[in-house]
Amino acid sequence: MTDSPIRLSPSGPIIGKVGTPGPGARIRLAEASSTMGGSQAIPTVPDAIGVNGFGATPALVLTLDAPKEALRYRANLALDVRNTATSPGGEVVLYLDVSIDGGTTYTNRAKNVHAINSTLTDQVEARHMQVWLPLVLGSALGISDATPPPSIKLRARANQVVGSDAVAVNSQAITGGVSPVSELNGTIHMELEECL
Repeated sequence: MTDSPIRLSPSGPIIGKVGTPGPGARIRLAEASSTMGGSQAIPTVPDAIGVNGFGATPALVLTLDAPKEALRYRANLALDVRNTATSPGGEVVLYLDVSIDGGTTYTNRAKNVHAINSTLTDQVEARHMQVWLPLVLGSALGISDATPPPSIKLRARANQVVGSDAVAVNSQAITGGVSPVSELNGTIHMELEECL
């Protein structure tokens, strides 16, 4: 019996033989979801997203031990934002920061901006926002096997560059309404992956 090349999608590249992972194949994953106890205004100065919201320690940090310079790393942050103001709309910047010195120093590796419209009277405008750090070699992040760091850490930050305190991260533990649904995971989700 021979091994056949495989594709992840009909139009995708051949990634290798069956049982042979190709470039970008995941080795390890650290991830977390978080609630903020409801909705919290996004600060005007970049602030780390914490377990209990902005301006509160500890920050939500993902860690992978013993990273390697020849391996690749990718990360993402996803969350929901709402705007209850009738004017103006808002802009939110999301950041992904990486540390290879145990969390003493973080370097920004990815950031993007998202717009959110203002609302009509008595209505709420909401949207999903996400930022990605695409596959990057460990060596490009400063990882060296000659002096290996004990870990690679990821944190996320956000700030509002346009808008008011009505622009807020919406990550609730319980829904509203007549029959609320409780014990929600929240909409904030972070991932840090180590890949071939």
